[in-house]
This record gives sequence, structure tokens and C-alpha cells, in this order.
Amino acid sequence: MVEMSTAVKDIAREMLALAQEITRKKSPEVALRLVLEGYLERRIEECEDEISKFENKYGMSFEDYKEMLGEKFTLSYEHEKDYMDWEASVIEYKFLKEEKNKLDYYGY
Repeated sequence: MVEMSTAVKDIAREMLALAQEITRKKSPEVALRLVLEGYLERRIEECEDEISKFENKYGMSFEDYKEMLGEKFTLSYEHEKDYMDWEASVIEYKFLKEEKNKLDYYGY
């Protein structure tokens, strides 16, 4: 286990106190879970919005777009940038969903 410095411990205590104040929960564990849950849900929704934007623009899923890039869609700056942004949103979405599932499963 990693040893935490006094400064890190102080910051952690302050952050937990802030989470308790914001959520109005006495338990630091419950407060932290609520803050994390809210953050994850917001970021998941932002990723979903970004993914939907691309799906609407191209009328297909990311996987289909990836297969057609360079064939149906030229390797233009716009198409390559869209590919990178879309892929980043898909990867982040999957990661955040996994983390949210862990939070739900373990009930932190």
C-alpha cells in the first residue's frame, strides 16, 4: 500500500468534508459515492450526446463508420478528425460505464 503524505491526507479530509457538505450526508463514504455517481452520470451523458451527434451526422454507428473510412468517406481532415473524436467518445463512454458499474456493484 502507498504511504500518503500529511498534505495528501489533509486534502483528502477536506475533499470528504466538502462532499459531505454538498450532499448533506453525514457519512463520508455515502457523500463520496454520491459525488462520484453524479460525476460519472454527467460524463456518461456527455459522451452519449457526442456519440449521438456523430451517429446523426453520418447515419451509422462508429463501427460502421470505421469500416467505411477511406472507402465511402475520403481521408479528409474533417473525416479523420471526426473519427478521432468519435472514437475517443466511444472509448471514454465504455470506460465510464465500467467504472459506474463497479461503483454500483460494490456499493461504495
